[in-house]
Amino acid sequence: MSWPWNELGLLGPAELPEIRRAYAQRLKTTHPEEDPKGFQRLHAAYQEASRQARQAARQAREEPRPAPEKPPRASREERGGEEAEYDYDELLKGREAPKKSEAREPEYDYDELLKGQEAPKRPPEKKEPREPEYDYDELLKGQEAPKRSPEKTESQEPEYDYDELLEEEDPAEETEEEPSPEWDYERLFAEGEAEAQTARRRKLEELRQKNRARYDEREREQRRRAADEEESWQAVMAASHALELLYSAEAPLSQWKRFLNDPVFWNVRANLDFVFALEDFLEQHPDLSREIRKALFTAYGFEKGPGAPVYRRLYRLLGVGRRDRQRMRKARSTWRNAWRSYPPWRKAVIVVCFTILAVFFAIGWTVNLRTAYQDHVQRRESRNWEARSLEWLEEDYGEPFVHPLGNQPTIFAPEAEPTLYFWALPDGERSETHPGYTTDYPHVRVMHAMKDFAKARNLGLDLRGAEGPFAGNIGDAPGAYLFDLPLQGAEDTVAALGALAEELAAQDWHRLPASGGREEPVEYQILLCHRDLAFYSTDPDERFDAEEALSLYAQAGPAFCRYILTHSGLSDGHLGAESYVLLDEGTVEISGNELFRVVGVDKQTAEAQAQYLMAAGGSMLFCLPGDGLESVSHITDLYRGLSTHMEVEGVGLVMVWDQVSYG
Repeated sequence: MSWPWNELGLLGPAELPEIRRAYAQRLKTTHPEEDPKGFQRLHAAYQEASRQARQAARQAREEPRPAPEKPPRASREERGGEEAEYDYDELLKGREAPKKSEAREPEYDYDELLKGQEAPKRPPEKKEPREPEYDYDELLKGQEAPKRSPEKTESQEPEYDYDELLEEEDPAEETEEEPSPEWDYERLFAEGEAEAQTARRRKLEELRQKNRARYDEREREQRRRAADEEESWQAVMAASHALELLYSAEAPLSQWKRFLNDPVFWNVRANLDFVFALEDFLEQHPDLSREIRKALFTAYGFEKGPGAPVYRRLYRLLGVGRRDRQRMRKARSTWRNAWRSYPPWRKAVIVVCFTILAVFFAIGWTVNLRTAYQDHVQRRESRNWEARSLEWLEEDYGEPFVHPLGNQPTIFAPEAEPTLYFWALPDGERSETHPGYTTDYPHVRVMHAMKDFAKARNLGLDLRGAEGPFAGNIGDAPGAYLFDLPLQGAEDTVAALGALAEELAAQDWHRLPASGGREEPVEYQILLCHRDLAFYSTDPDERFDAEEALSLYAQAGPAFCRYILTHSGLSDGHLGAESYVLLDEGTVEISGNELFRVVGVDKQTAEAQAQYLMAAGGSMLFCLPGDGLESVSHITDLYRGLSTHMEVEGVGLVMVWDQVSYG
């Protein structure tokens, strides 16, 4: 025998079915994963034997033989044209097996497909095909009948290029009439199913490769755990055996201590198996000496107790007394052992350092005593202040006062109004020229009067401190009062506020005692604003001027409109930056609605370029051309422009209706 027949177990050249059976038989004992090299040899032998068998079959067909009697054929009209006869073994030779689609591998009935079909076009040249690896055990276990493909209609019959298909045929064969080819359907079905099987195996191999790392890691972890457990158990057995040897040999205490300091013991000291083995050892040998038990007790650090619950039984079995435990704790004291190990010069240095620290401590203690004495004096003076301050306040302001919060001697309130909190702090000794205290009582009176005024007239009131928003701590008072007024209709409110300021200034409490026997006025600031934009304000040392406030209030609406136009950049977009001035034109009435009017005038021509109308509420602005007001006959005419929402710093959201074209 010669290769490849001996590799397949054949006596010599054979036909394709016999070769496939031999190959399938050998595959049962030659698995590609267990013996990859043997599988490669077997597969190469199968390919070579198949090639030789096909070549022998073709040569046998080419030999002269009587022409077989052809079966009757349908007419050209019945089959849609003249049918060409081709050697499909030659046409299909060297072509790649069709690739498996992503959905499902179709199965074809080649008898039906080839019935009445013209010669197919010559396929495009493809790269050298790669021989797939097949599982022929599965391939040869009975083939299912292929599904019948749908027959093509006459209109769908493809047109083939016969010149291209017949280029590779032998010239001699072109003139001779070939018999109808004999198809090897068994080979075609096997190769198609083999390709599907290869795709399935490839997918399984991908899944195997994907999970192989995880399986390997899990297996390594299990092996490592098993090795650790085996090693730990061996160490426990060795330590337990060492205990028995030491006891049976009646080893001295030094040998036991040597064992307890050896890695053989320390590696298994906390192992539960060894702890249980040690408990059994102690129960079986109750005559174990006291010194050895104390050594075991010290090795486990039981001086301060068993610690973990798992050591409690071992702690009881060792049976070490309380006095022995106390001595062990002292012997294991880090400071004591360290002090004993120090040389004399180091001990002397430590003693000197501690002496210096003791001196400093004594000095600090003395200073603390002095501070404590001073605190005592201050507390005594505070108690005296608590009694004297009430007398001084009543003497200066002409009414009795109380401490509404008993634990705070610096918080006071009039006896008639116990919820009117204010503070008073000691300030030196009281004399004819010095009050002996400072207070904010008049400021608190002013604050409550301003709050009552704002509440009665339903005004917004914002309190401000000296350096920002008012904190509102007990007994404190703000330094400024911001009243939020509407742009129209608040003239009476402004006049009433001026009258309130005059009334407060005339009160007996509206003064502050000062040094030199004089009295200082109460200083605070009043601001009138709309949306936090002030149009009138007083200095802290000035009184509220109602006439001036009313004059400025009349101009507040146009001024507010100008602020929105300049800070939003709206007027610059309409008229051009620095080329115009905004003039206040008072108010204009349209359909019974009063609007503030501002005109944008060109600096060079003095002509009105744009007109701006603002609603009395200050939240809606209308922009008109210079002559746009003439065409407005009703309030609805103002809403013809483009509407936008504009966020203006310090004002908030403003609705703008714009009819002016931008320059």
